[in-house]
Amino acid sequence: MQAMNNTEIQEIYESQLAYKSVLKQCTVQQRTSWLRLLKSAILCKEERIKEALYKDFRKNPFETESTELLPVLLEINHFLKKLPRWMKPKKAALSLLFASTAAYTVFEPKGNTLIITPWNYPFQLPMVHLIASICAGNTVILKLSEFTPNINSIIEEIIGEVFERRHVAVVEGGVEETSYLLNLKFDHIHFTGSSKVGKIVMAAAAKHLADITLELGGKSPVFVDRNVELRDTVRNLIWAKFVNMGQTCIAPDYLLVDEQLKDALEKTLCEEMKAAFGDNPLQSIDLARIVNRQHFDRLKGYLDELRNGNASLIYGGNHDAEALFVHPTIVTDVPEDCALMQEEIFGPILPIRYYKHVEEALDFVNAKEKPLALYIFSKDKKYVSHVMQRTTAGGTTINDAMLHIMHPNLPFGGVNNSGIGQSTGYFGFKAFSHERSLLKASAIPMSKFFWYPFSANSRNIMKWIRKFFQ
Repeated sequence: MQAMNNTEIQEIYESQLAYKSVLKQCTVQQRTSWLRLLKSAILCKEERIKEALYKDFRKNPFETESTELLPVLLEINHFLKKLPRWMKPKKAALSLLFASTAAYTVFEPKGNTLIITPWNYPFQLPMVHLIASICAGNTVILKLSEFTPNINSIIEEIIGEVFERRHVAVVEGGVEETSYLLNLKFDHIHFTGSSKVGKIVMAAAAKHLADITLELGGKSPVFVDRNVELRDTVRNLIWAKFVNMGQTCIAPDYLLVDEQLKDALEKTLCEEMKAAFGDNPLQSIDLARIVNRQHFDRLKGYLDELRNGNASLIYGGNHDAEALFVHPTIVTDVPEDCALMQEEIFGPILPIRYYKHVEEALDFVNAKEKPLALYIFSKDKKYVSHVMQRTTAGGTTINDAMLHIMHPNLPFGGVNNSGIGQSTGYFGFKAFSHERSLLKASAIPMSKFFWYPFSANSRNIMKWIRKFFQ
């Protein structure tokens, strides 16, 4: 697929503007029929999806199935089951003052929407947010990352088979295409990416007072108490950190570990890393690759800075530029002011900091921006409760990692620097919907009691209301 020029983008935009009023009338049956067609198209192209993601960054087919296909299929099934109920007007709770009225919340489409997605989960993320937007009754321009051309072509095929372009259209390209889109007026913009770019998107949305959802990132910490099942914890952390080669917005960014665990933790980490990836991780068929040379060089820069400093490499540290491979790496004694501890890592490097008292770790986390995710490993309920009360994060998983994003009835989103708004499931449907208030008056409208001219009777009614509801 080739990048579109501005004229083509403008034509799509205008056709969707004209069509959004038609879509506003679409029924739940029409919306679910699109979902079924989308599901069928995905299943028909499942093997090609796996091949495309292998070409883009050598993603193992099993990893594609578990992290790209499964979440999308689960989301479709969830919407098929729940959408009829979600779309129904919600009756508001009774209010004595408004006893003569009937009150509802009505969900209606926001209109024309723009979804800007990143490269790290280039099938899952576009599809999950597309599902929410079309089920809310919107038109969609789906802006894909230029870094994953093979899967983009498959996505464009799927979208073309299921939707008219005036309903859903795919746009690929870089900064120029994204900038052009952001200058257009949308009713809602959903952006997934870095906080730096998120600020640009938010500023563009503000010019048109567009609603916005931002799924950003940040440094997601992991608290590890001395009271844990160590080997299970280590295995969980290895999976969460190195799936997709660490290129996950909610991957553990750094560990905060009770110092009494130091020797046992490092020994267990090395044992389990070797068990997972063998003596030469470069030969492992389970590890993906860094998406491009730009991101490889960024990660190599972290490793170079560590080698030139006083950090201690516990495991890994090697890299191969030709293969776009960075060896899964574990490091301690990392200076607080180095780039690795200041920026979101987004790669297979895991720093460990040890603490004597958990308050040290809490102060360290709270001095930074609020993270997208925070993880706690402990069998001590008091420890878990204390960390929860002293921290803020977009989402938290206890004694596991990353799985909160897949729970069908939980919202996914950040807080402040890690994001604005929520996504997935019902929360995604709400994000792409306008919740319109509806009040139905009885035969005698309430405003009759406040009619001009204000009289002694008017004042008596007001006194009664004030007295009754104080």
